[in-house]
Amino acid sequence: MNDSDTEPSTPVLLDLVNSRLTLSDGVFDELDTDHHAREWLRARGGRGTPAEIAGARRVRDVLVPFLRGETGSDVLAPWLAGMRKSASLEEGRLVWSLDVADELAIGARAIEEWNALQTPTGSRIRPCANPECQHFLVDHSKANSRRWHSMESCGNRMKSRRHYAKSRELAS
Repeated sequence: MNDSDTEPSTPVLLDLVNSRLTLSDGVFDELDTDHHAREWLRARGGRGTPAEIAGARRVRDVLVPFLRGETGSDVLAPWLAGMRKSASLEEGRLVWSLDVADELAIGARAIEEWNALQTPTGSRIRPCANPECQHFLVDHSKANSRRWHSMESCGNRMKSRRHYAKSRELAS
């Protein structure tokens, strides 16, 4: 896939790692069937080829444990080895294009996004701090201190649990 062949694409990393969740009533997986995966990829600037679909599923299985700190960065090697960038001049500006095989395309884009989210104060992408939640979040706050993917659900729930535990502790 060559990025210059398509319209500018939407961010993919956060959507990808949040595309499969295990819920009480089963697994919600946006890439479960080839049809769903094709639509998901096309909505994010991909082509939806069979190779791209297989690659998206494969890189998601690698990125989720990597972002949770369960594996080392060596798991990214297959995508890094396949990434090539080329430069061109467009309207007097240097434009870089990612040139990568279909099966590595989504993974390469996701890894580029992950790299852009690394700061001296830590990564801006992280798992939700609620241990029962499977979502990831991208923290755009100045202090890089956001903890929950959703304050309404996870944040309030965790604060309520802490308050309840503290009040029980004080009552004892």
